[in-house]
Amino acid sequence: MKPIIRGAGTTESERYLSALADRAFLDLWSYPNIYNDNRGSKTGDGKEICDLLVVFGNDVLIFSDKSITWNSEIDVTTPWKRWFRRAIKKSVDQVRGAERWLREHPDRVFIDKDCTFPLPLELPPLEHRRVHGVVVALGAEEASNAHFGRQSTTFIIASNIKGDEHAPKSEEPCEPFFLGDVDPDGPFVHVFDRMGLDIVLSELDTANDFIRYLNLRAEAIRSGRIVHAANEADLLSFYMHNEDENGNHRFLVSGDHSKTEYYIENGTYGKLVARPEYQERQKANEISFAWDKLIGLFTETVLAGTAISPPEMDVTTQQIERALRIMAAEDRTRRRALSEAFMGALEASRKQPNARFARSVLPLNDAPDPFCAYVFVFLPFPTRVSLKDGYDQYRRVRNQILATYAYAVLRRNRHLKRAIGIAMEGNSGPHHEFGSSEDLAMLEIEEWTEELEREVVENEQLFDIMRDDRVVFSSVSTQEFPATPTGEPERMSRQQKRAAERRARKAFKSLQKR
Repeated sequence: MKPIIRGAGTTESERYLSALADRAFLDLWSYPNIYNDNRGSKTGDGKEICDLLVVFGNDVLIFSDKSITWNSEIDVTTPWKRWFRRAIKKSVDQVRGAERWLREHPDRVFIDKDCTFPLPLELPPLEHRRVHGVVVALGAEEASNAHFGRQSTTFIIASNIKGDEHAPKSEEPCEPFFLGDVDPDGPFVHVFDRMGLDIVLSELDTANDFIRYLNLRAEAIRSGRIVHAANEADLLSFYMHNEDENGNHRFLVSGDHSKTEYYIENGTYGKLVARPEYQERQKANEISFAWDKLIGLFTETVLAGTAISPPEMDVTTQQIERALRIMAAEDRTRRRALSEAFMGALEASRKQPNARFARSVLPLNDAPDPFCAYVFVFLPFPTRVSLKDGYDQYRRVRNQILATYAYAVLRRNRHLKRAIGIAMEGNSGPHHEFGSSEDLAMLEIEEWTEELEREVVENEQLFDIMRDDRVVFSSVSTQEFPATPTGEPERMSRQQKRAAERRARKAFKSLQKR
């Protein structure tokens, strides 16, 4: 397996963006500074497609980052128009160009400017591909704060503004720092400043959580449901306050019609983070990062090219990536429960320092993959017996035991289609003199045959596992907030909407007179 040499960003803002993506999507799925080989000459460098590309299953996120200096003038409208075109419009054009290149030339995408290392992840087929454009526009923060007289994120969300209405080329009026649908003719493009993106990714710091937010944010703004939001943090607060019947966040208050319109006032995010339920959520989430670290143990070996395939098997990067992607698709709340299950098993294994310990976790209906179970196996390195092939023999046996556990779980739960197994020595008990290791396996069964079932049963007996008198299956679940927060963002009636529009027109006329 060859190492994957990822870029780190060439500018300070690109490095910032890369670090954020690594935290939310983890390093195996995010690649800064993506290039194509449309260099125009045989010796030139490739052309940069985008500042950051994230490929996570069927979701493709294209990031474009621009830091443009604000040229202060008496009339804020003129510098706004110039800044918008350079910082946002050009980034939107880059997103559209990258989207087009990925569609037309998926085999000519590289992670280095010399175009020698192809993108290591397969792009999803067009019929299943979901593209999310994300623009990070910097440089107007101070001007926005000065204009509104408050410290906040740069942009106000106003869904009625579309396309060129943000910064018309003529003398037509516009509303500086107000953003709606910046390019309504294509897939929705999200625009954040640094503070806004920081807040969103601090609250929604997994691929599942962030991508879901982007999907619903796009629909809420493009449909006009969110008429006005004071800033990104307050828009996020509205989202986090409201859930559907399955406990998933959404931009709709329970009991409201899908066409209900909302006006989100300034300060709702501050009220959210001050709530005791929110503070308890933050504390409860601390254990969840054990799941991130567990995934990171394996992504590190994939990127370094040091992952070792089991004997007589040639496991590819794509196969390992798929198993890890299922793990990484777990949202923050479920990671909390899975981490508790894993760490609980690890702690239980300490009470039996010289014995094997295993735990299986079955999925609930709200799991991103409701047909996938997890199996954790802790097996200390034997010191009381001499192994002919030493540690290699131990690893082979551990792989066989892990696979047997995974097959056994699937045999007893025929509705499941796959199982992901993780095996290691554990934190107590004997270890090899050169350290420890971790094994990752994913088993899938399309159809049970008599031969396969007989083989699994024989292996269960051989390794003395999954005896009916001692096997326990468990599922994990938890609640994001210890209690449902009260207090809802203000819903906007027809009369309120008209009043808001009048206020906006009045503010605009006042601005034009300055």
